[in-house]
Amino acid sequence: MENGFSKMINEQAIDWEAIRCFVAVARRGSLSEAADELGMSIPTISRRIDGLETQLALKLLQRGPRGARLTEAGHAILQVAEPGARQLSQIARRARALQEGPNLPAVRISATESVIADVLAPRLDRLRAQDPSISIDLEVSNDIANLNAGRTDVAIRMVRPAEETLIARRLPVIRLGLFASPDYLKGKDLERLVLSDEHLVWLDRQYGEIAENIWLKAQGLEASIRFSSSSVRALLNAAVAGVGIAPLPAFAARKAGLMEVQHRAMPERQPWLVFHRDTKTNPRLQLVRDWIVTCFKEEIVEP
Repeated sequence: MENGFSKMINEQAIDWEAIRCFVAVARRGSLSEAADELGMSIPTISRRIDGLETQLALKLLQRGPRGARLTEAGHAILQVAEPGARQLSQIARRARALQEGPNLPAVRISATESVIADVLAPRLDRLRAQDPSISIDLEVSNDIANLNAGRTDVAIRMVRPAEETLIARRLPVIRLGLFASPDYLKGKDLERLVLSDEHLVWLDRQYGEIAENIWLKAQGLEASIRFSSSSVRALLNAAVAGVGIAPLPAFAARKAGLMEVQHRAMPERQPWLVFHRDTKTNPRLQLVRDWIVTCFKEEIVEP
């Protein structure tokens, strides 16, 4: 039998804008990051969540100077709130798409070759499932100028841009390692492997002083390069073919069946999700950016 309190909650209209705020804070772990995502002020989000907690008579979040974390009740509510918030967003996006018509330009995403090929392209079907009207143009590029000129909508860069017109959000770190095929390493003692005696497959000099090339020079291994290319995909394929040892993103190398050569730690790559400040509240681009973050969490984060 329903008690009076349960009946009171059921009869109240849930504030779905507050639900959206709660889901954003739960996902980001921070009121400030949620405020950036939703285009709201921190006090507004805080008031919305206070109202939701009062409405539900539950403490959903523990908020402090180091961020916000879910309570036990918050975890339970999030499980049902997140799908609901996503569905509501889809209704709004679908209505806007119908209003604007089918001729919207494609959203252009610019990123490195491995991010385009291994992280984003395999998950395009999920983005289309959320918004079938959306078109995507994946561009292999490292040029931040395209973003400032309006030729690119969203970019993923390995260096945080300094321009005040751009917003940069941190993505999961890409771990690099030295990888080779089982055939290349067959019969070798991995514990005593001397890299200067091996064949290295490396990025060519057009990339300049990137972390991998600085590391190579510091180790005194430039003379060991047997094959170089401007294409990370080419390095991966060469390693798979047994040409030598290559510096590769761990997520891509393991998927290709390569073995990691344990040596001195290689530098990590910190990717940034970069977009123009003027597009922060564009719903279609918000959807794409959220999809990119999900792609990175699924592909890059190692268990």
